Amino acid sequence: MSLGADRSYKMKLRDVENAFKYRRIPYPKRSVELIALLAISCTFFLFMHTNKLNSRLKEMEVKLQPSEFSALGLTSNHVSGHDAGKHDDINTLHGTYQYLKSTGQLWRLNPKFLNNTKYHTRDILFFNRVPKTGSETLIELMLRLGKRNHFQNARSPFAKPTGVYWSFEKQKEEAHRILDLMEEDAFAYAEHANYVNFRQFHLPQPIYINLVRDPVERVISWYYYKRTPWNSLQMFKITGKFENRTHYTKNFEDCVLSHDFECRYDYGLNFKDDPADHKRQSLFFCGHAPLCEPFNTPSAVARAKQNVERDFSVIGSWEDVNVTLAVLEHFIPRFFRGSTDLYYEPVKGLAFKKRNTNHWKPKISERIKRIMRANFTQEYEFYHFCKQRLYRQYFSINRHLDL
Repeated sequence: MSLGADRSYKMKLRDVENAFKYRRIPYPKRSVELIALLAISCTFFLFMHTNKLNSRLKEMEVKLQPSEFSALGLTSNHVSGHDAGKHDDINTLHGTYQYLKSTGQLWRLNPKFLNNTKYHTRDILFFNRVPKTGSETLIELMLRLGKRNHFQNARSPFAKPTGVYWSFEKQKEEAHRILDLMEEDAFAYAEHANYVNFRQFHLPQPIYINLVRDPVERVISWYYYKRTPWNSLQMFKITGKFENRTHYTKNFEDCVLSHDFECRYDYGLNFKDDPADHKRQSLFFCGHAPLCEPFNTPSAVARAKQNVERDFSVIGSWEDVNVTLAVLEHFIPRFFRGSTDLYYEPVKGLAFKKRNTNHWKPKISERIKRIMRANFTQEYEFYHFCKQRLYRQYFSINRHLDL
């Protein structure tokens, strides 16, 4: 090939390379729209994520002002156990109020959407009471209210075992038994028993209520209640025997530190062989399914929350006396109308009486309680869930308050 021809070939090759290098490639219109849509989607995702982080920051910045708390007209009994001194905690009454207010949720609370009582066609109330939550006080209040509001009361006898781990047939049998006790138009029944869905037996679903308490404080209370003389005497009448001396002298703190089985609270531990262990209150809301049996598991607590949201009208706590009474009165007026006045009735009122006070229970050190709380994470999750639900119900009927 000659020199001129070679030069001409290279020039043509360079021209072709330049044409590809600087050419403008037209993009289809749909591709442009797709790119724009992706850009908008990414922007929206970042906005939502930033907004969520902002809400979390507001939650962390919630502060309780004591002067504002006095406007509620409540005592400070809403702070209990490990929350004492942590007034900015979202799980306190005031902390919940400030969080709802700061996130704009307070003004959207509507009692119509927080009340399950309206879904019931018959006035049947079932208090499937959790042990050591102050249930005797509520039963006494219900007995007094029964005379005033004209409804029948009944409760299971002391000798009846706690209703846990029932089979499907046993649940059906108990549901029919409870409804057969009803003699009047309105009927309230109390028993230590796990939640039962009456609908699965084509029976009217009762209005469920219950009480909760700080999980660790409740367990300690149960431990020493079992060792009281009056409980031991009652159990002797049923079983015909007393426990050995070691049982009554066993120290709770030593029991925890030695990892004694009675004081073990390990994740996933199954207490089915001891139906009266009462180590977790979420079991009374979860039900009788095998899913509910292991201790402190997320799946059991998730089921308990689901049942609470769907079927429990009110879950109160004597740690928040006035809040509980106000919500019971407003959400279940057929049974609890006038309960606050009756509770605080001069001299005769339950506010001036102490029931089931255990003077045999010693003070437990905070060190032991901290050790226990580490194993009660899901139980505290459920406990706080119930308390915050109670607070939302209260604020929905008292939105005029400016705390």
